[in-house]
Amino acid sequence: MTEKTTRPRGTVSGSFVLTPAAGKKLIGMAVAKMPEVRQAFRKGRLAIANGTTTGYIIEALTGKPVRKFDYCVGVIAEGLYGENPESDHTMMVWEKGKQRKLPFAEFMDEFKKYERDDVFIKGANAVDPYGHAGGLQTNPLGGSWAQAFGIITARGLHCIVPVGLEKMIPSVIEASKKLGQLRLKYSKGNPPGLIPLTSFTVVTEIEALQRLTGAGATVVSGGGIGGSEGARAFVVEGTEAQVRKAFTLVKKVHDEPPVSVTGRVAAEGQRLPKAV
Repeated sequence: MTEKTTRPRGTVSGSFVLTPAAGKKLIGMAVAKMPEVRQAFRKGRLAIANGTTTGYIIEALTGKPVRKFDYCVGVIAEGLYGENPESDHTMMVWEKGKQRKLPFAEFMDEFKKYERDDVFIKGANAVDPYGHAGGLQTNPLGGSWAQAFGIITARGLHCIVPVGLEKMIPSVIEASKKLGQLRLKYSKGNPPGLIPLTSFTVVTEIEALQRLTGAGATVVSGGGIGGSEGARAFVVEGTEAQVRKAFTLVKKVHDEPPVSVTGRVAAEGQRLPKAV
């Protein structure tokens, strides 16, 4: 019996695996090519907050390498909710193509002047099947997401959240109800809260593949060993040209090494039971 299919005539498909690092690089390439990002980068204001995925976006925009760990402030590493204590808490900002590096406090003063077509980009620690992202908060005052969130939502500024699918969880909203620095009696690492980011433009590997190639993408499996821990496998579907383009991109990012810890990871607020 012939299998029935609803795929349009001429549709082909293929499957491949992306490690978290390869996914980050692919997302970085896609975000850097978004028209609104290019416009803000060249003629407006573009701010790219600290993080590893955002480091890949800076690389794709400028063509210059970024030391990803050095560009982190908060980080999950060595099995801890931690931070990079050597970080100078500065972030990259472009205004009409001119690059500056601003301490976050100075950036927040300027952020109040941002206009509708300006763009703010910041990564996340979670994403769910509903397209909601979430950002961990170990700073008692909420950290950079909390400080930027009110301005973004109140003024309707353009915010892009790049996040890899290795960070997929069932529900960002439910997770935000469980976390909280004062809710958690114990924590291995700095105890966090989680801010739901439900109204911003989230870009995962799925959106990256669609934007870069026109092909649709579906996650079909996850995990692995030998460096493929956290990997996701995809099926892409589209025209022959679209699927070939997807595989060309995958070949470019496939061997991207994991982001290395090149400094010290600090976790000052650990709360452990006495018996542990």
